[in-house]
Amino acid sequence: WVWRGEVWLKRTMGGDGDGHPDGEPKRKEKLEGFAFWESIGRPKFVLAPMVDQSELAFRMMTRKHGVNLTYTPMLHSRLFVENPKKYKKENYESDPADKPCFVQFCGDDPETLLAAAKMAEKDFDAVDINLGCPQNIAKRGHYGAFLLEENDLLRRIVSTLHDGLSCPVTCKIRKVNSHNFQDTLNLAYDLQAAGCSVICLHGRTKEEKGHHTRIADWEAIKILKGRMDIPVIANGGVETYDDAIKCLEQTGVDAIMSAEGLLENPALFSGNTVSVDDLAAEYITFAEKYPPVQKGAVKSHLFRMLHPKLQVHTDLRAKLGKSHSFAEYKAVADEMRSRTMGPHHSQTGWYRRYRKNEPPRSGSRPTDHSSVPVSHAGASAAEQPQGRAEATEEEEGGEEEEGGDVSTVERESKRRCPDPNPCLAQRGEAWAAEG
Repeated sequence: WVWRGEVWLKRTMGGDGDGHPDGEPKRKEKLEGFAFWESIGRPKFVLAPMVDQSELAFRMMTRKHGVNLTYTPMLHSRLFVENPKKYKKENYESDPADKPCFVQFCGDDPETLLAAAKMAEKDFDAVDINLGCPQNIAKRGHYGAFLLEENDLLRRIVSTLHDGLSCPVTCKIRKVNSHNFQDTLNLAYDLQAAGCSVICLHGRTKEEKGHHTRIADWEAIKILKGRMDIPVIANGGVETYDDAIKCLEQTGVDAIMSAEGLLENPALFSGNTVSVDDLAAEYITFAEKYPPVQKGAVKSHLFRMLHPKLQVHTDLRAKLGKSHSFAEYKAVADEMRSRTMGPHHSQTGWYRRYRKNEPPRSGSRPTDHSSVPVSHAGASAAEQPQGRAEATEEEEGGEEEEGGDVSTVERESKRRCPDPNPCLAQRGEAWAAEG
């Protein structure tokens, strides 16, 4: 608490905490906290940072459907600094039309993070620090949610970026643990005191992922919102537009962030009914206009949007898995549209693959606005149980947890080298370094 008070006093009254001779506080040169939030239009609906999935094409598409703040995919600060030209070419996308947008970095070294952020700050409205990635690659690389208990290090990181950048610093975190929320509050206090302007809390711990996913803790987010003096974004548990509104009302947060909900339904925040066939076709159009630097992004998005249908039309699932061009993607999407007709209610969407028994937050199941799968012979999906086998990881291109933290590097490495030791040389510089 003494440290937090000293930092606050220095930033309010001047570098030495004594203020100016005339007694006037030092004027800040950049907007922070709520002043910054006002300057970017007080956004309500936010697209989460997702590795290989919150690329420019998807960001622009979701903006058309109600998103008013986007994040880039997570960028690795060390790799960015070591070879910025190569790393930017393979991972970096910005556009003046994509505003406001925060660029997200991961890492554990304050100076490296600052060096990377300074090369990107001119293209974005803020720099976000990834403290939410729960994946094993983050554990090996010592970043993301595996830093949540290292308050001293995180204070240094945020303070270094706050003092060294011309734009605000923000943080995306998870609950530190499931047994003592005070630990999460203490971390948030430290981040705020160190200079964090916006904080996003995912209402789950790093252990609550995949098949261990639990209902997001909105009550914890509500408590955090009541304690912070900066804008708070809620993340987790938003499957429908009604969920988003309920979360805003229940927690009092400044904005709602979605990852997996938007992957399944990019029009989630519009509140409108849009068929998955139309969404898939629209995404392909955006991807042609803003070609993703990560070539697998288009395929991954189509697998998620078309997930309910692909569980039945397994031949098209396999065909999509082998597609590599826009013409091939369009052919799969067009064939899927031609085989199916009529809206239906479904619980088989991408969002619910790990949440089939989870009760809906807003009182009713979401409507899956895809169409009833129909075979060539006209049989309904219910009459074709043999067609409902789950897609393989290779066909669907891996999986994206909410928060988006499974990298292409790791997925490719697992497929090519199931044994980590003899195949290390094949994994590429980034994967080898993290391993």
